[in-house]
This record gives sequence, C-alpha cells and structure tokens, in this order.
Amino acid sequence: MRISTSWSQQLSIDAMLSQQVKLSEAQLKLSTGQKYLKPSENPTAVTGLINLRQNIQENEQYQVNIGMSRQRLELQESSLDNATDTLQRIRELAVQGLNDSNNAENRKQLAYEIDELNQHLLSLANTQNANGEYLFSGTKSDVPAYSKGAGGYSFDGEPDTRRSIAIGPERTVTDGDPGNTVFGELTPGALTAGSIGNVFQAVEQLSLDLKNNQPSSNSLTDIDDALRRFENTRASTGARLHALDNQESLNEDYILDNKATASAIGDLDYADAISKFNLQQTSLQAAQQAYVKVQNLSLFNYIN
Repeated sequence: MRISTSWSQQLSIDAMLSQQVKLSEAQLKLSTGQKYLKPSENPTAVTGLINLRQNIQENEQYQVNIGMSRQRLELQESSLDNATDTLQRIRELAVQGLNDSNNAENRKQLAYEIDELNQHLLSLANTQNANGEYLFSGTKSDVPAYSKGAGGYSFDGEPDTRRSIAIGPERTVTDGDPGNTVFGELTPGALTAGSIGNVFQAVEQLSLDLKNNQPSSNSLTDIDDALRRFENTRASTGARLHALDNQESLNEDYILDNKATASAIGDLDYADAISKFNLQQTSLQAAQQAYVKVQNLSLFNYIN
C-alpha cells in the first residue's frame, strides 16, 4: 500500500485541527465556567440543568409577584389605618353633637368638620399605588373607586372582584379588596340614619342631621358597622401579608437549593479544567511539531 506525501501531511493537519478544537473548547469552558457546552456532552445532566434553571426562573417570578402584592397590601393596610382613625374622630364628633348641651350653631360647626373628614375618607378610598392603580377599584384599577356628583356617591370600580396573584406553586393571594366590600354598599333612595350601609353616605347623613339640629343616635350604628368592616378588612390584609412572608421564605429556600444543585451539576471544576487545558495545549504543540517533521519527509529530499 502506497502512502502519498500529501496524505501523510493531511493526517498531520487533521490531528492539529482536532487538538485546536479541543483546546478551544477547554478555553471556552474556562471563560464561561460551564462544565458542558453542548447537550451531547452529557444529555442527562444538561436536561436536569434546564429543568433546574426553569424552576429557579419560575420561583424568582413568584418573588417578584410577592413584592408587588406586598406593596399593594401594605398600602391598603396604611390607608385603612388612616380611615379608621378618621372615622373614629367622626364618631367622637357624633357623640359630641348628640349631647343636649349643644345648640344649632354648635352642631353646624361639628358638621363642617365632619364634612372635611368625609372628604378625607373619600380620598383614601381613591388611593393609588406607585403604578397609578386605584387600590379599591377591584379589577378595574385604572379608574377611581368612588366619585361624587349631583346625584350623590357612586362606585365606579368593579364590585366584588379581587385580583389573584400567584406567589408559589399552586398558591395565590388576593392583593386588594374592592371598595364596595370595604366602605359598604351604596344605599339607594332616601337615607335614614341606622340603615345606611355605605360609610360616605352615613357620614353625610350625620352631617345633614347635625346641620338641621336633629342628630340621631342611630348614626352611631352606621359608623360602628363601618368600623367593623375596616377592622375585618385589616385583619384579612394582615393575614395575607403574613402569608406572603411565609411563602417568600419558602421560595427563597427553594431557589437556593436549586441553585446549589445546578452548580453541582453544571459548574466547572477549575482545577480539573486547567489540568485538561494544559494537556490539550501540550497535545497541540506535539501535533504541530509532528507536522513540521512530516512535512520534511520526502524522497526528493534525498535525491541529489
């Protein structure tokens, strides 16, 4: 069998190219810190890495959702805390106005302060978060929850709707409450103290009765009902915030565990990689030297 000079040289070139590819791969692994550059190197390990990274991304999104939900719920809690203080002050003024020692002018003065406090309550019901969303408008968060026109108060949000946010695998939380459940359903028609379900209407009726010098103790019933709604909503808000804290901790542990597993599977062992890199470098140099020698091997070199 004859072996041509060109064939011998091609073998040497192929050997050099092969060593160059291996050296480049070793160098790329060192630069990226990845144990596997191609799925074919270890299909099982790479598949596991893909699943782990997907799990990490999903749980990191849950953490983002938790942050957004916490921001809304904390703002809701703060707003309701403010609303509770405001309504308690209105109740104090109502009790004061019911005292028989007051005359008509005194009661008008109390009514004017109550009107200002009611305006403040209305502004709290239309609280917006940092994204411009109205907290108490339900799923219709791009419009103010309440407005007041010539015909009285109206709820302009989406009643009885809550936005559910995923905070973990198969776990969701509602990040707010609609105004009609927090501030009470609007009462249609003529209003009578003691049977008014909406806090703004109840306070407005209290003010009108004071201005007419005919306050009713039944207004305290309406106010107490509203305070109970505030208290119940705040309790529910606090429970949801607690749930967010617990789930956030679980998610964080899960993310750390998955990252540790992914690191064990896919991160490069630098000591071993550097050793292989040096070996590939030596192999390439040997192939280059062999090519030089093979290139000079020819019968024509010995013909005078």
